Amino acid sequence: MDSAGILQSYLDEVSTATLRLDWEAYREAVALPCAVISHDESKVITTEDELKAGFDTFAGTLKALRVTDYIRLVEQAALLDHDLISGSYISHLIAGGQRVLAPYRSIMTLRLVGNRWKAASVTNGLANSRWPLIRLELPEEK
Repeated sequence: MDSAGILQSYLDEVSTATLRLDWEAYREAVALPCAVISHDESKVITTEDELKAGFDTFAGTLKALRVTDYIRLVEQAALLDHDLISGSYISHLIAGGQRVLAPYRSIMTLRLVGNRWKAASVTNGLANSRWPLIRLELPEEK
């Protein structure tokens, strides 16, 4: 499989795990430490507890917004070394056929750890974002 195919498979798997609130699958897909660079901050996630807190917040946000489809589409990817891939992609958050927010670009670097590709860094192009991945205004509970 080529670099773009590897990255797309990875993104599909992790998007599904996130929507299903599958912490174990998500955890297996991230190498620690993992650098997260966003519009508002840069952070290195070094512990499983930090990663879990970010996962819980982000997955909870998607659930609260009733996101039904978390689609990330690869634009381009390159094999930087035999165990390192970097690529860009566009994220789409959809709730019942309606966009939750405008599509946004990100860049991810995957590292081959054993026989598993894992995220080593993510740069997120969403304005007003920070770890955990994005910060959205949630609709008020009724």
